[in-house]
Amino acid sequence: MTLDSRELKFLIRQIDEYIQVTELMIRKLAAMDHGELALARNLRTKLSPAKQTEHQRKNIAKEPG
Repeated sequence: MTLDSRELKFLIRQIDEYIQVTELMIRKLAAMDHGELALARNLRTKLSPAKQTEHQRKNIAKEPG
């Protein structure tokens, strides 16, 4: 499944909002972090357009042909 740029921007904004809310909640309740924040940050990084282009280049390089 490939996302178009509009879908990708929307998804990244949603992840950013989730990260902001999670950071706020962790500050209020220190015991609340169960790895979700790190997961969201990693997902945001993977979905960034620069990272997606890099990933596509790696996949093309791996394809036999």
